[in-house]
Parts: sequence; structure tokens; C-alpha cells
Amino acid sequence: MLQAQDSIKIDSLISQLNKNPHDTIKVDTYLALHRSLLVSDESNAIEHLNKAIKFSEHIGDPKRISQCYLELVGFHRRKGNFTEAKKKLPKVEEQLNRFLDTRIEATFFKLRGTIHYFEGTYNKAIADIWEAIPLYELLGDTKTAGDCYLLIGVSYKELDNLDKALEYYQKGLDMYKKTGYRKGVAMATGNIGTVFKSKKNYDKALEYYNQSLQINEKYGYLEEAGIDLNNIGTLYLVKEDYKKASEFLKRSQEVSKLVGSPWAILTVKINLAQAAYKLGDYENAVQDFKEVVDTAKAYNYKEFIKDAYFELSNVHQEMGEFRTALEYRNDYEKWKDSLLNENHLNQVKELEIKYETEKKDQQITFLAQEKELQEKETQRQATLKNAFIGGAVLIALLASLLFYIFRQRLKNQKALASKNEEIKEVNFKRQLSDLEMKALQAQINPHFIFNCMNSINQMILEGNNKNASKYLTKFSKLIRLILENAEATEVSLKNEFALLEAYIQLESLRFNGDIKYQIQVDEDIDQENTYLPSMVIQPFVENAIWHGLRHKKERSKGQISISMEQDHNQLTCFIEDNGVGREKAAELQKKTVWKSKSLGLKITEERLKLLSKEIQCKAVIIVRINKGKVRKQLVREQMVPPKIHNGITVNIDETVADAKKITAKVTG
Repeated sequence: MLQAQDSIKIDSLISQLNKNPHDTIKVDTYLALHRSLLVSDESNAIEHLNKAIKFSEHIGDPKRISQCYLELVGFHRRKGNFTEAKKKLPKVEEQLNRFLDTRIEATFFKLRGTIHYFEGTYNKAIADIWEAIPLYELLGDTKTAGDCYLLIGVSYKELDNLDKALEYYQKGLDMYKKTGYRKGVAMATGNIGTVFKSKKNYDKALEYYNQSLQINEKYGYLEEAGIDLNNIGTLYLVKEDYKKASEFLKRSQEVSKLVGSPWAILTVKINLAQAAYKLGDYENAVQDFKEVVDTAKAYNYKEFIKDAYFELSNVHQEMGEFRTALEYRNDYEKWKDSLLNENHLNQVKELEIKYETEKKDQQITFLAQEKELQEKETQRQATLKNAFIGGAVLIALLASLLFYIFRQRLKNQKALASKNEEIKEVNFKRQLSDLEMKALQAQINPHFIFNCMNSINQMILEGNNKNASKYLTKFSKLIRLILENAEATEVSLKNEFALLEAYIQLESLRFNGDIKYQIQVDEDIDQENTYLPSMVIQPFVENAIWHGLRHKKERSKGQISISMEQDHNQLTCFIEDNGVGREKAAELQKKTVWKSKSLGLKITEERLKLLSKEIQCKAVIIVRINKGKVRKQLVREQMVPPKIHNGITVNIDETVADAKKITAKVTG
């Protein structure tokens, strides 16, 4: 039944792909196909992912480029190919500063931290995962935040800081219990068992391992059950109960073969060989260790190769085969030295390549300069040869031209004099309008920044330092976007809504996440090619939050909805909230000690008045109609209605009790 549903979903996606040729839709559809086919048809899934990457880079959409490469990084990480995964991470990192998306940013840090962990750079892993945790908590993703706590715990365990490891395993366990995530509860419980094992509290460790195994076997978590069986087996190895160790490790081996993870298979195999060696079954021990070497070489797992050679040396020494034991010991030393020197050799190789490249570049530069000198000398000789001929002709032409200019100047002097005063007056008015517009635009950003800093200050005064820190982090990124648009008189609708969403997230954080919001845009609107004055919608949203939702007694029910519709060449923006209403807000404002002035709406009104004059001066406004086709509409002064400023009208409707509705109509 499930396979049939998957097949229907895939067919639907392919049909959508054929019907809609838009590149943005193609990227999203190819990504969805990749995720749907990943389990059943891996090669086809990767093909779709590569197409998604190609189209995302073609349209230059930073958010979709990041989504595609994060999928690719995750795929390589799950396959154990950490080198390839690490190569793709910079592709995501270079896009992060170009947009705001908490989910993508959190996923990037978590993936990079995971790769650092598997590479053995545990301090870097902890630093990256710490960046991800507050982002997941901001999103309300408790389950993934629990995963992050566990990964920090594992890193601390590798650094032999067992107390810190136990602390973060317990935090992860608490997170999983809140969400009812049974697999996570089992995983955290098993990890706590490994800490007690390292502390040599074997009874406590076995207790936690068995708790984890019971959960995984009860709910059919096959891979996790295999890990628990391996942990119990290694615990009995430490306790020198090799018979029991062998029993649990053989059960773990059966599970790891079903799962098909090379890393899990090798982990169990080397432990099983160790148990056979301790039981005196040297023949099977040697065979298992050799299989570990062969498999590890195929996947380039150097740690397994090194450890297997070390154990082979010990087994042959125990068997009295000292020559063979010495050979394996030499192999062990070689792989050990190889792992130690690998980073150094890579650095030397990079320096050699850099030196050879610079040397070749110098040779090419020298040859190019020599050729350029020869060409310049040839050109100089030709120029001298033609200079005498061209000189006489040029003098004659200049004389004729000067005579013509002098004659035309006399002829047009009277006409220019009559127009001169008119031109000066028009230029003065235009410059004055530009200066007034820049002055108002310069006011809106400090006003917005002032309100945001007030929010941070209010959090600090209330003792909410944690949210104040998060608010400040988000605020700094938002300021960067505002400054990038500081010189622009108009921005795309897409950028305006991106900045608007970031602002609402900040205000929601100030209310402890109690403000819910929704932004909807008509599908017929091309957000990237529809422009409007920058930050023209934000003051209305700010007004709704500060004078409506702020005074609600039950803030958890705070709701704000923003929608944009198109009617021919007119855009209509609806902003609705369930605040206390304008009259109630004004009454409460008089009673409060802290007074705030709604400068945003006043400044916006002044901007719109100036923009209405500017429209009358511009001859052409571009509007999009008929499924994206572009036509030009001539705008005359008499076509601008007297109450519309730059095509924007603002109405306030309070017909609904305890609510207010702000409508902004945008034409052009």
C-alpha cells in the first residue's frame, strides 16, 4: 500500500514537472523527486538532485542552491563519504549571507559539525553544533535539538571528558522524552551506558544498554538494536566474559549485514575477531581480522586497517609465529605513521602545486609582456608614418568644425536663453524632491532600528537575557539587509517580504514566540520583477504589533496575516491582526508610562506624497499582466487619482470587533 502511494506521488511530481517549465518550480520538483526516490532508486534520485543543482545555479537563487547542496552533503554523509560531503559545504556557506532562513542555517551547522566529528576534529564539531542548537530551539524543533545535544556528548566522550558527555546525553534524553521520540530515547540511553562503561561502572552500563535494546527491539529499530548488541558484546569483552561477548556480537553481526552499513559491519567484525582471539580460536580470529583489512581498504577506513594489523600481530605472536607477527607489526607501524603524516603530506603537496602554478604563471606573464612590447613598437612605427598625412586632414576638419560650431551657437543663442530659466527651475524642483525623498528614507531606518533596540532593552530589563541574545543575533543580520537596500528607492516584492518576515520573527521572539504570522502572495504575482518603495509595508505591520498585539492579555493568541493580491495592474496588500483595536490601543497608550510615537506611518505618508509627484514626472511604468507578459503603460498626470500616493492608498476598517484591518493598494 505504501509503495503504491509513493508511486502515485512520484507520477504526480513528474506530471507537474512536464506541465510547469518555470525554473523555480523545476528545482523544487526535482528536489521532491530526489527525496521520494532515495530509498527505492538511489541512482535515479541522485540524477534528479544534480538537475535541481543545475537549475538552481542557473537562476541564481541562493536559498534553493543551499537546499540542493545540503541534500548532497547529507547524501554523502549517510554513505560515509565524508571527504565529498566536506567539499560541498563551502557551496552552502557562500550563499548563507544572501538570505534569511533559520532552518537552512541550522541544518548547515549541524551537518558541518557532524562531519567534523567523523573526521576526529571534536572541538570544531562542538563549536558548530552549538551554533545549531539555539536555531532549532527557535524553530521549536525539539527532536533535532536533542540530536545536537547527543552529538556534543559524543564529541566530549571522544575528548575523554566523561562528565560533560554524560551531561549532554542527559539533556538529549530529556528533549526526546518531551517529544515522545522513542528512537531518540533509546539512542540517548545507550550513549549514557557507554559513559558508565568508560567509568568502569559495568553494572550500570549494562543496565542502560539493556533498556536501549528493549526499546529498539520492541519498535523494530533494526540498526539501533545492532548497535546495542555490539555495545553489550564489547562490555563483556572488557569484563573478560568472552563467551557471552561472542554471543551478543554474533547477533549484532547478523543485524549489521541486514542494515548494510560498512562502518557497522567492520565495527562488529573487529570486535568478534577480538572475542575469538581471547577464546583461543586463533584460526577464526586471523580470518576475521584479514577480512576487516580487505573491507576497510575498499572503503579507505584507515583506522580499521591500523587496528586490524595490530591485532593480527598479537594473534601470530600468541601462536608462536614471530616472523609473521613482526611483518604485521611493521604494517601496523606503517599505517600508524601514514595517519599521523597524512595531514602534513597534504600540506606539502598543496605547497608544491602552488609553487609550480606560480612558476608557470610567471613564465606566461613574461612571454606576454615581451609580445606586447613588440606589438607596441610596430604600432608606434605605423603611427609615425600616418601622423603626417592625417595631421593636415585633421587641421582642415577642425577648422571647418569650429566655424560650424560658432555659426550654430550664434543661431541658437536666443532660443537657449529663453529655455534656460525653465530648465533651471525644473532641475531645482527635481533636486529638491530627491533630497526630500532621501531625507525621509534616511529617517525610516533609524526609526526602525530605534524600535528594535528598544525591544532588546526591554528584554534585558525584564531579565530575559537569553532571548535578548537571540534577538540581537537576528537583529544584526536584519540590519545588514536594511543597509544593503539603504540607497534603493524601490525593491522587489520578494526582498520586501524577506525583510518583513525577518522583522516579524524578531518581534515574535520578543513576545517569547507567541505571535503567529502568515504571509500569502497571489500565484500570479512575479515577486522578483514587481517593485515597490522599500520598507513601505513594514510600518503598518509594526503598528499592528506595537499598538494592537502588544496590549492583548492573552498573547499566545496573537495572530497577524499578510496577503498580496493582483487585480489587473494593481496590487492590494491586506494586513490583519486580532489586536485590541485602534481605540483601545490609544486608550491604553495614554495610561502607560512609556510613551512611543508612531513615526513609521507618518514618515511613510510623507514618502508616498513625494513619490506621487515623482510618478507624474516619469513617462513609463512597467506592469506585468497576462501570465507574466510585460507591457508598458503611459502614465499621465491626470491619470493619478488625487488620493493615491505613488499608487498606494491606505484605509483602516474597524467594522470587526476587537480587530483592525489595514489595506494597502499598490499600483505600478
